Amino acid sequence: MTILRLYLRPGWPDSEPGLPWALLGARGELSAQGDSAPSSWPKADHCELILPAGRTLFTQLTLPAAVKQASEAVIGFALEEGLLNEPAQNVYVLGEILADGSRAVALTEAFGLKRAVAMLKSLGRLCDRITPEECLLPLPPKQGWSVARQAQAWLLRLSAARAVYLPAAGEGTEQALLARLAQEGAPSTLIVCGADVAAQFSHCLPSWQGEVQQQAAHDWRQARSSGHINFANGDLAANRRWRAWAPTVRKTGVIVLTVLLAQLLLTLGQAGWFAWQKHSLSADIRELAKPWIGAQAVPGSSALAMTRAVDKLRLRHGLPARDNVLTLMGALAAVSGRDLQVQSLQYEGGRLQLKVGELPAELVQRWRSQLANRQIRLEVATSQPGVKTLTLVQEP
Repeated sequence: MTILRLYLRPGWPDSEPGLPWALLGARGELSAQGDSAPSSWPKADHCELILPAGRTLFTQLTLPAAVKQASEAVIGFALEEGLLNEPAQNVYVLGEILADGSRAVALTEAFGLKRAVAMLKSLGRLCDRITPEECLLPLPPKQGWSVARQAQAWLLRLSAARAVYLPAAGEGTEQALLARLAQEGAPSTLIVCGADVAAQFSHCLPSWQGEVQQQAAHDWRQARSSGHINFANGDLAANRRWRAWAPTVRKTGVIVLTVLLAQLLLTLGQAGWFAWQKHSLSADIRELAKPWIGAQAVPGSSALAMTRAVDKLRLRHGLPARDNVLTLMGALAAVSGRDLQVQSLQYEGGRLQLKVGELPAELVQRWRSQLANRQIRLEVATSQPGVKTLTLVQEP
């Protein structure tokens, strides 16, 4: 996983064209660096925004026991007396619980940070982490400090969520500020970042005695971030949930689309095959019917003509015609006798329909069985209250 680390220069993006950047490899090694406009930034899996030292205030507050998850409004209200601006003008992050039960808090001015994050989002860069530069100092041991020296200030990290930025204001002022910090809790171990930092620290605080651990000079480009101070929360969060699922959703969509397309092609192929079968059967019917009915053998209209041709053959051999109303009426009269009172009669296309009064179900069932022996189908329906419709059709 590669990380693009950006150093938020004051005034960007309104008065500064670009930002210093560093590209970290999968193992955290520095693989490239530069200072350029966004168009020249390399691609990376994640993006970190580094707040320059001095832009973050590290303090502490005591919350009521009933408050488990304090909102920014509650934190701002609790710190209001010690702020130089309105509480709503800052963003806050709660840190660790300290020994006295209070909570460490980090806060920074909101407008410039939100403006930068909005610009990065418009450029397609989502900030997965927004870290103060002070949190890039090595994590100090318990009752220890990490110290680095910049051209214009001291950087001191007191714990995972507490740090101090001391601007260079003259030797006497620096000594007084460091002495005041030492009175609150002098470190037993000092991690110094840089070759000459230990000597400078001892010069500013000559009374301090303790263990010194030497490390490489502080460099925001390749220092490892540690601790829980991350301003990329709430409105500033990267919200990569959709982007994390996007490849899976895209792959699933391609599979579903492929299946639907294959199903559509299969359906169209089946429809074409059925159409061809219908055309083939129609042609066969036409060819088979021509000797019987001649030019009238047109698919879709040859059934009546073929029925009439069959009836002629049946009459020629002394059999009753299938399309014969008298045959159907005679068969019905034979099974019903005088029990049937007909209200109306209609015959068309081999179907005889009679409207009669109410009939017992047992009688209708007996007639149906007797007519079936004569190869005549009897259908009964109720057309209106008190009226039954009998339909007789000659079976093949």
